[in-house]
This record gives sequence, structure tokens and C-alpha cells, in this order.
Amino acid sequence: MTVSTLSAVLLVAGCASVYALPPRQSSTHPSALAAPPGGYEKVHVPDVPLPDPTATDSVTLDAILAYADRHAPALQVARARVGLGDAAIVGEVPILPDNPTLSLGAGPGLNSGGNHVDITGSLSQRLEVAGERRLRTEAAERVRDRLEAELDEARWQVHRDVHAAFHRALVARERLLVAVRVLEFQDRLLEITRRRLAAGDVSGLAVRLAEGDRSQAEVAHIAATQDYLRARLELGAIGGWPASHPPEPAGILDPPRKPPDADTLLELARNHQPRLRTLQATHDETVARTRAADREAWPEPTIGVQVMRENFRFGPPETQMLGVLSVPIPVVRRNQGERATARAQESIADAERGSFGALLPSRIEQHRTAVAAAADRVAAYGAEILPKFEENLRLVQRAFELGEIDILQVTVARERFLGIQTDALAAYRDYFQAVAELEGAVGTDVWTEERLDHASPPEVSL
Repeated sequence: MTVSTLSAVLLVAGCASVYALPPRQSSTHPSALAAPPGGYEKVHVPDVPLPDPTATDSVTLDAILAYADRHAPALQVARARVGLGDAAIVGEVPILPDNPTLSLGAGPGLNSGGNHVDITGSLSQRLEVAGERRLRTEAAERVRDRLEAELDEARWQVHRDVHAAFHRALVARERLLVAVRVLEFQDRLLEITRRRLAAGDVSGLAVRLAEGDRSQAEVAHIAATQDYLRARLELGAIGGWPASHPPEPAGILDPPRKPPDADTLLELARNHQPRLRTLQATHDETVARTRAADREAWPEPTIGVQVMRENFRFGPPETQMLGVLSVPIPVVRRNQGERATARAQESIADAERGSFGALLPSRIEQHRTAVAAAADRVAAYGAEILPKFEENLRLVQRAFELGEIDILQVTVARERFLGIQTDALAAYRDYFQAVAELEGAVGTDVWTEERLDHASPPEVSL
């Protein structure tokens, strides 16, 4: 068998063995959510003018959602990362895999009596003939798709966090209003107690008790003021709002609503959940990388031209030109490591996508029932919580003025009504938190028309 025949046999054997790795086994869970035919819908951003933080007294939910989509710190990093996808595509723009190689050689002749110099030169270029560049470009495009999906996922995370923080700020404002009303009530009660002491209706102990209750109310007012400021600063930090002008949320606590049924929510998640889109894009990227890694195992020939000039003692110099073709024989090194890594990453991406899709229905149902229960808790306290609280305080004050109850009974009644008010606001807080978690699982606003009234916030004495 000649050397050329042996080389041909080894080349054919090597090409036939580039797919020697075992096929990847799919691990997708049968209940995983499939991508919608039309693709996932991107995060909806309200189409409203962006507010000026330095010139805005109060900001609506729509306005700060739009502002956060432009200025949220978390999105600055996600947007910058998309550039990695563009860079990956730019890296595959050159048609040739390597730069041409130029080789030059010169040396003295070794023939008898020779006193001359022989010169050689060669120019070679490695080529990809199996479509490797096309597959690498496709993998780079999938990288960009994944990074864009991660950006959309980050945009939804900011949207949801702003939505939840806005409602927390509203609840904190209501707590502050309660603290203001209690402090005003204690001021009036202390004045009434002192008048009754002057009239001889009560003892000095009643005044001491009223003064102590008034001090406690002032401390509670200070704490509620700080809690409200912290909630505003938290809202501003998420949305990229300057800390020097914390946003003042506009609107009121909207009545709780029962969530849609599980099938409706699951359909919303199927079309909107950005995490599903990211996992799908990651899976597509790993598939493209696997195909590219398999193709990289194919032999890549090198073509070139070689020129030799030989000088002789007797006779004219002789110049020879040769075409050169060399082909590696993929017998030992067949890109096994990169191909195995690509297959493992594809299996991981497939498992993550299947796991998330399989768990999503139960997560949605868990959060849906939590929203429904929280809505029932709020409804149990009835509407107009704050007006009822103020009315109850007036009734207690009137009863004390008429001498129907003493100062200790006033304290007990006030604490009882304050406890009811506090529990009601805690129920509201839990409700909005449950809604935020449900929207996080679904991937979009549960009620697309949900927007708080854009009224001015109530006056708050700070």
C-alpha cells in the first residue's frame, strides 16, 4: 500500500469518526411549557412622558415605570451586556479562519565548490470547507438572542419591583396618616384632660397619663415618618430616581381584587414570562454551539504556493514553483473536549427549561391562592379604613368629654382601634406582596388595566 493510499484511508476514517460521541439524551419534562407560536411578548412600558425628578411633586405609577425602564441601575448593566452578543458576531465576520502564512528561507549551497545562496519562499492559507464559519455565526447570533432575552427579563424584574415598591410606599403613607391622626387625637385629649382637671372633674393622674400617651404618639409619628421616607427612597433606588428628591407616590390604595383563574394565568405566563424566553434562548444557543463544535472536528485543508530558487556553479540558476495542499488527518484529536462540553451544556439548558416549565403551574397556583386569601383578609376589614378610624377616635373623644369613660378606658379603646387599623394595613401590605409574587411568576401584570388613580396624595404632616 502506497503512502498516498494510506493517507486517503486514514482521512476517510477520521471524517467518519468525527461524530463518535454518544447522542445527547433530552431531559425535557413532559409538562414543560412550550414556546408560543408567535414568540414571547416583550415587557409593556407605559407610553407616558418621563417625569422630571427635580420638578415633580408626586409621580404616578405609569410615570415611574416608564422612568425606571430608562434609568434603573440594574438595566444599565443588562443593556451593556447585550454588546457581548454584537461582539461575538463581529468576531465571525472574517471569511478566512486564519491570516495567510508567509515563509522565507535562504542558505548557502553545499555542492562542491559552491559559493552561492539558495532562496525559498512559500505562502499558505488554512481553509474551512465544511461550513464551520456559518455555524459559528449562527451560534454568535444565538448568544445575542440570549443576552437580549436576559435584558427583557431584567426589564420585567425592574417593572415588578417598582410596582411592588410603589404599593409599599402607599401603605407606608397610610401608616403615617394613621400616626398623624393619633398624634392629633392625643393633643386634643391632653387639652381636654387639662380643662377637666381645672374644672375638678379628673385628678392630676389623668393628665400624667394623657401626657404619656401623647409622648408615645409622637414617637410613633417619628417612626412612621422615617418608614415612609425609607419606602420612598427604596422606590427611587429601584427606579433610578435621585436620592436627593425621593419620589412621592400619587394615588390611593386601590381595593383588592380576586385573581383570574389558573388557566388564564398559565396562558399569560406562556406568552409573557421572560424567564421562559431566556431559557429557550439559552437552549437554542447551546444547540447551535453543539452543531458548531461537531463541525469543527472536520479536517481543514491548507493550500499554498512554494517558490524555490537554486543557484549552480555551472549554468544559470533554476526557479521552481509548486502548489501545496495539506490536509490534517483527524484520527487522534477530533475536538472531543469542546464537543462533549457543548453537549453537556445543552443537556443542562434543556433540563433547566424543562424544570422551570414543569414547576411554573404549581408556583402560579400557589401565588394565586395567596392573592385570593389576602384579598379576603382586606375585604373583611371593610372599605374606608382610615375614615372609620378617625370617626372612632372622635367617638372616644366625645365620650371622654362627657365623662362617660375615664382616661384608662380612652387608652384601651384607642389601642383597640389602632390595632385594627394596623392589622388592616398589614393585610393590604401582604396583599400587594402576594400580587407582586404572582406577577413575578406570570411574567406580566395580572390585570392589564390596573393603574392607580392619578390623584394627588393626601396631605401628610411630616
